[in-house]
Amino acid sequence: MLNRKRKDVSRRIRSDKKRDIKISVTKEEKSFIIMASIEREESETDYCTQLLKSALARNTVFDEVEYQNLEDTVHVKVNAFLEGQIAYYAALWGWGSMRKVAHRIFMQSLRLERGGIIFEGI
Repeated sequence: MLNRKRKDVSRRIRSDKKRDIKISVTKEEKSFIIMASIEREESETDYCTQLLKSALARNTVFDEVEYQNLEDTVHVKVNAFLEGQIAYYAALWGWGSMRKVAHRIFMQSLRLERGGIIFEGI
């Protein structure tokens, strides 16, 4: 009786569950992210998540960037709504990787944060 296997009891999934997405960045981008997150007194993950959220809220067109699987990564925690938006762009661009889509969106927001200029409509 003690060694009996318990029946598989399905557990409910939290409604506010978040998905972790790793985005590869260069060493210079990583150091900028660390410095900016320290200035704002928040964690690196929270800072990067806010950048991704602001990019999705602000833009509908994202510049193409080359995806490189680099050694340095940052983490982004997205809820179900943001994951749905990223999945929409994955379907729109014909990509199967949520990581590549998140990278493209995140890079545009990071470029703006670093003081880059983006020309729209040209």
